[in-house]
Order: sequence, then C-alpha cells, then structure tokens
Amino acid sequence: MEFYILGGLFLSGLFIVTKDFRKHFLMFFILIVYFICFFLGPLNSISLNRYYHLGGNFKDGFYDTLQLYCIGIFFLLVGYNISFKTTQIQLVSKKNTFLNPNYKYYTWLFFISLVAMIKRNVDEDAYGGGIFNYLMFLGDSLILAFIIIIYEKSFNKPWQWLLMGLTIFCYMLLGFRYRILLLIIGIIYHFVVTSRLSLQTIIKWILIGSIISYAVNFITLNRTALKTLEFNNVTFESKVQNGLSPYQLIMNQTDNYKTEMLVVKYMRDNNIDFDYGESMFAHILIRIIPASFFENNKKPSIPQSDIIKKSFNSKEGRYAGAAVSNVIEFYIAFGIFGIIFFMTVLGVFIGYISKRTVLNEPRGRVVIVMIAMVMFQEITRGYLPQNVTLLVFLLLTLKLFYKTNYVSSSHKYTNAL
Repeated sequence: MEFYILGGLFLSGLFIVTKDFRKHFLMFFILIVYFICFFLGPLNSISLNRYYHLGGNFKDGFYDTLQLYCIGIFFLLVGYNISFKTTQIQLVSKKNTFLNPNYKYYTWLFFISLVAMIKRNVDEDAYGGGIFNYLMFLGDSLILAFIIIIYEKSFNKPWQWLLMGLTIFCYMLLGFRYRILLLIIGIIYHFVVTSRLSLQTIIKWILIGSIISYAVNFITLNRTALKTLEFNNVTFESKVQNGLSPYQLIMNQTDNYKTEMLVVKYMRDNNIDFDYGESMFAHILIRIIPASFFENNKKPSIPQSDIIKKSFNSKEGRYAGAAVSNVIEFYIAFGIFGIIFFMTVLGVFIGYISKRTVLNEPRGRVVIVMIAMVMFQEITRGYLPQNVTLLVFLLLTLKLFYKTNYVSSSHKYTNAL
C-alpha cells in the first residue's frame, strides 16, 4: 500500500511540474532525486529480496519508513502548491548584474583548492577534516563557477575547457560522482530553458542522457581504481559487477534508505528520544567554533550521528559514515511533527523561489541551479550544518562572480519563458 501511495504522490507532483517545466524545474529536480532514493531504491531491495546493510537487518523498519516518506512528500507538495499559487510574479528588478571581469582568478583559486584536497587524500589517505573541509566546499564552488560562465555566454576560451576537463578528472579521482552529475544537469537546464523543443533537440538530449548514464556507470565501476590512482585497473566496459546489472549497480549506490530504515527501527524499538534540533541547529554554531574552545579540545558529539551509528549495532556500520535524507533528519529532530513542519516549509520556500525567479535573466537561472545543488546534498546527506556551510560558499561564489548596478524601478522584466 505504501508504494502505491508514494507512487501516487510522485505522479501528482509530476502533474504539477509538467504544466510549466521551466518554472517548475527546481521541484522537478527535487522530485526526481526523492523518487530515486525513496521509491526506486526500496523497490530494488524488494526485487532482490535483500534487507541487510552494513551488518544490520532493516526489514522490520521498511514499511514504517516508507510511511514517513509518504508524509514528507505529501506536505512538500502541499507547501509548494500553496506557495506557488499565492506568490506574486516578480516583474520589476532594481538591479542589473553582469559577470565580474576577475572571475578567472576565483575559478583558478577554487581549482587549486580541489588539487590540495587530492594531494592530502593521496599523501595521508584521509578525506576532509579541519581546513580541508573548507577546501572541499571551494572545490564544490567550481560547479557553480562553470555554470555561471556558461550561462553568461563567456565559456569560449581554451583555458576554460582545459580547466573543466581537469576538474572533472579531479572529481573522478575523489569519487565525486554527484558533482559531475550536478554540473551536467546545470548545463542541460540552461539549454532546455533557452532552446526551443524540436526533434533534433530531443535526439540530442537522448544522446546526452546515454552519455551521462555511461559516465555514472564508469565512475561507479572504477571508483576504487580512480581514488587509489591504480589506472591499470580501470575498465571502460559497462559490465555486471558483483552479480548486479548496471541499473542495479546504480540503485545499490542509493542506499541511504537502508540506513534510514535501520534508524527508524532502532528509535522505535528502543524508545530513543528525539534530539529536538540539536544536530540541525546547535551544531551550525559548534561547527564554526574552534575545538580549543571545548573541553579537552574536543567538540560535542552529534546526536544524529550517534543515533545512526548505534542503529547498525555492528562495527562495520559504526565506522561506515552512513548518512540519511533530510526527511529522516527531521524525524530524528522532532519526530513526525518535524517531517510535517519542515517539509511544508521547504515546499513553501521552493514554491516562492520558483515563482519569483525571472528565468530570462542568466543570474536567475544560476540561483535555481545553486539551490538545486544544496537540495541534492540535503536530500542525500541530510545534515543541515554541513549544507548551510555549502550554501554560504555558493553564495560567496555568486557574490564574487557577479557585479551589480542598480537601475531605475521602471525597468521591467517579463516572464516570457
């Protein structure tokens, strides 16, 4: 029954976004990510009859978690629909933005940060930690940097192509599959919004979709070989691995739902209390305060992380660094009420942004992609403090790459797109 309800919710969401794909792109993107994580992933477990993950059996929490997914998606759509219908279209802009001529220096700075991450990863076999967490966010900012340059029609120099190729290669070395996907999706969104629909366009995007599918499969199959720089083990075949088809292999990577089902089962069976927003809000401040300010130079543990680790009841799960979606993040914080409230607020926010954004401004489309990047991270790794940090770095990128001139309020923009 839960699958039918969840499927119906996704269909109703699809009905909303297909009315105007360009204006509803952000919600369309979010629904696609939720559909893969909340619907196709669990369905794959049923088809394979596999309910074990990192030493834990999540079968007993399977349908309870699906019910939480249903609640989350329902209130997301309710908030979005109300907000989009009641928000006024923005017709007037008081400022005119243009690409900062110094953008190339910032782009190289971001790339150097990414290279520093790789050097540390190879030399010390460690990822992140301390200042390297912020270098990682600067590396993520490269995605938005390239998107801004492309949207502003300034991506036409040899160094830009070279840098993009090197960036994608670096992402592959670090196993950053989703960064590459976000870059590709951002580029596709630009051309979908600015191009007319034709048979030639459809064929072109089918070919691009095929290339993307192969790229995801390639990175998934060769993730270990690329991260360890063992290039002799790289394969270019789209083959079956560990008894899984290429489709199942991709689905197997969307395993957050398994962790979530273990968490729901653990909290229910052991009457674990909610953390009442400590992980979501208090740790935003704790994250930026140096460890020297705390007892024994050690920051307080994150309740959400502790719950996730204990839910596995295995050494393998305790050290796996498993993550949950934002829906279960809200559940850990405030239970079902948290899901209802925060998913409604999220829907209202997405609806407001979608309605107010002027799509015939390149910067408007950049903002949509920027929010999509943060939402992808929040859905797949629901830890608000980390994603607030990512948003800050992306906003900084937006500020660095654009200059602003204020113009007369009589200058109007139409929503022709």
